[in-house]
Amino acid sequence: MSGGLIRAAGGVVFCDGPDGDQLLLLIRDKYGVWTLPKGHLEAGEDEQDAAVREIAEETGIDCDLGDLLHRMVYPVFKRGAWRDKQVAYFLARADHATPTPRLDEGIVEACWLPPKEALARLSYAQVRDVVRRALARVGREG
Repeated sequence: MSGGLIRAAGGVVFCDGPDGDQLLLLIRDKYGVWTLPKGHLEAGEDEQDAAVREIAEETGIDCDLGDLLHRMVYPVFKRGAWRDKQVAYFLARADHATPTPRLDEGIVEACWLPPKEALARLSYAQVRDVVRRALARVGREG
């Protein structure tokens, strides 16, 4: 398939840590990029289902999905051509559990971090903006 929009979904996953502090789930891919768990929609799948499935596949963490935070679009170079990729990020909550990175999914590390440390570790400014949106939303709700 050439041309067309590549669609993906993921989440900003929060949990309450063992000491009661709020933590965020991050992944590091095989290229050393720190980001949020996300992945491509499968045929017939909606964004919400894809987000829950991808978070679980990449990290072993089951979550409850909340509201859509943001849809970002950026160019990617795939199979010799530039295409637009759209990622829908949702707010999500999970119980605190040790993440299990999926090496076969290209995820080499997954961890819970305090928000300030998570923001400092994220590789892309656009993803930091999504996390800031989530923190503002959670701050208003909490």
